[in-house]
Amino acid sequence: MLDVERAYYEKMHGDLLSKYPGQIVVIKGQEVIGLFHTIQEALTGGARRFGMQDFLVREISDSPRVSIPALSLGLLRADSPFSNQRRTPEGAMG
Repeated sequence: MLDVERAYYEKMHGDLLSKYPGQIVVIKGQEVIGLFHTIQEALTGGARRFGMQDFLVREISDSPRVSIPALSLGLLRADSPFSNQRRTPEGAMG
């Protein structure tokens, strides 16, 4: 899913970074659809144009920010009930 768009972003990353650092790009297929100042604007613009179809949204930067929407919305938790337990060198719970 989105393999074509991710490959195109990687191919164009240097050019995009030199011209539009810090902006948010929307890519569909092998085409830059638009540049935006916020992720919200990019998602809204992409959804208006493509509806429920897939499209890629990326921040143009040297070090991409990791965003996990389900974690941000509280649908997932980063802590684990096992986080306080130590593991032995063999990998068994200690």
